[in-house]
Amino acid sequence: MTQDDRVRAAEEVLAATGPLRNLSDEVRSYPLRLLRLVAEQHAARNAPVSDHMLRLPPYLGETALRGLLEGGFVERVTASYAVYAYAPTQEGLALLASLEESTGAPKARKPRKRG
Repeated sequence: MTQDDRVRAAEEVLAATGPLRNLSDEVRSYPLRLLRLVAEQHAARNAPVSDHMLRLPPYLGETALRGLLEGGFVERVTASYAVYAYAPTQEGLALLASLEESTGAPKARKPRKRG
């Protein structure tokens, strides 16, 4: 057995513990929850979601947001009321819609037009 094999085996033993399994699950599921939050807030307000409206866990939240930006699922937009503001992109909305179709979950409301 090589050193790399021993390291992988040790990592697997540690990863099998309850807290680290939970952490792994959170890392996997949080970006989707964040995308849903941005889309729901954007639809409800018919405006970009300001950074202070997103209560992001320090490292995980910021990393998930960067991933959503890099993946093209949200975009950073200008808003006079926030340092940063975010809006879901068509790709992000399409991803959420594909999940709703497969689960039968209610669709998020469409943004209202301002008069």
